Parts: sequence; C-alpha cells; structure tokens
Amino acid sequence: MRLRTIASSLAVILLATGLAGAGDTPDQKREKTRKMAAQTLKELYKLEPPSKGAIQNSAGYAVFNNMGTNLFLLSTARGAGIAVPPIPSRKPS
Repeated sequence: MRLRTIASSLAVILLATGLAGAGDTPDQKREKTRKMAAQTLKELYKLEPPSKGAIQNSAGYAVFNNMGTNLFLLSTARGAGIAVPPIPSRKPS
C-alpha cells in the first residue's frame, strides 16, 4: 500500500510539472531558460569564485539543467539550456 501511495504521488508530481510548462509560449520558455542560466551562474560564482574569470576568458560557454526521474523500470528525463557563443572581443586563452 505504501509503495502504491509513493508511486501515485510521484506520478502526480511528474504530470503537474509537465503540465506547468506545457502552456508556455516559446518566448516564455526562452525567458525561463535565460533566468535559470543566470541563477546557475550566480550560484557557481558564489561557490567557485575563480570560475567567473575562466568563463569570461572562454571562447563560449553553455549552461544546462536536467531533470530526471527513475522509478523502477520507468525513467524520464528532460532539460533545457543555453549556449553562449564567443564574443568577438573575447580572446580565448
């Protein structure tokens, strides 16, 4: 009975998260991805301050999130990200 409750709860959560993003327009999805990337970089810079200089001197960078769920034989994954190409004034080291 407990396993059934856990499985049902997980299914509801997965369905809710899928439906929450399903109604977004492409522009809204892009904006959410940009915000996620900015927040991720902010957290990275806080945890590893030297990474800011490394990223600023890089030829380009990418930030991705992923969300995966494994429940016995069921495995789901999805994610989004943003890749930032080199800025002409940047010089790769």
